[in-house]
Amino acid sequence: MVIPFHYHTLRSVIAVADCHLREVEAGWSYQLHEHSGYELLHCYKGQLSEWIHGESVVMAAGDWLLIGPGVKHSTINETNSGFVYFSVHFGIEDPELTNALKDMNYVHLTQRFGQLEEEFADLLGLIKRNDPSETDVELAALPVNVDGFGVLAKYSIQLSVQRLVLQALQLTTMQTGSGVQSNRKRLHASEVELAHVIQQKLLEAIGTGLEINQIAKQLFISRSHCNEVFKKVYGIAPKRFLGLMKQRRAEELLVQSRHAVETIGEMLGFASLSAFSRQFKRWTSLSPQEYRLGRRKSEKG
Repeated sequence: MVIPFHYHTLRSVIAVADCHLREVEAGWSYQLHEHSGYELLHCYKGQLSEWIHGESVVMAAGDWLLIGPGVKHSTINETNSGFVYFSVHFGIEDPELTNALKDMNYVHLTQRFGQLEEEFADLLGLIKRNDPSETDVELAALPVNVDGFGVLAKYSIQLSVQRLVLQALQLTTMQTGSGVQSNRKRLHASEVELAHVIQQKLLEAIGTGLEINQIAKQLFISRSHCNEVFKKVYGIAPKRFLGLMKQRRAEELLVQSRHAVETIGEMLGFASLSAFSRQFKRWTSLSPQEYRLGRRKSEKG
């Protein structure tokens, strides 16, 4: 049976602003931020924690997360392994759909949604088929720049991304239960501003022996208030955040620099080599020297 149909015009209601697939190392994090549009985030490999208004959403491989506009969020990897993630930012140019999602904070779509995996596999396959590095060995190690593809290939990939987003939106409008947070936790602007200042102080403290109580004193607040505000906004205690950032910096210096282990400890504010070694072993279960040798061996092949 043939069903006749027609339409006068068809325009996309999904405006994609940025789209990327990226692999990051253990300890990688991204500071608190927000977008004017929506973000669809996918954990492709490994595990990551997305902190949204002070609440943790743990994403395993295969999970998807749709985050609404204006929702403050940050990514903190608390595992000792890296992960691969996919992210696409987009706007919706349709009043009816925008209204249906207006109260959404985020929606966590777990591995059981095979439709998204199929669409994503199609997208990766399309990029691979049009990737110059498939035939040019010199480009094989470089990130694929889709903007450099031919016109038809580029628009085919754009349509594939839009299909993926539309599939996620369809699942979102059907989703109910614990995966949906529709009542946004309100944060005062003063709390967000203070938490951001504390974060900057913590990042500065990576290379010094500055402690949380000293940071609080510099900001003329109590340590308890410092802990409370930072954890409310970022979902993690400032001491834990500082530890993660120091661990990340220590690992980078051990692998990427020729500094002696003792020098690296001094650069991170440790009083002695033994103090640095003890703390690094608590972080990774390896001594700094064992970590350095292991990483260099693995990189050689």
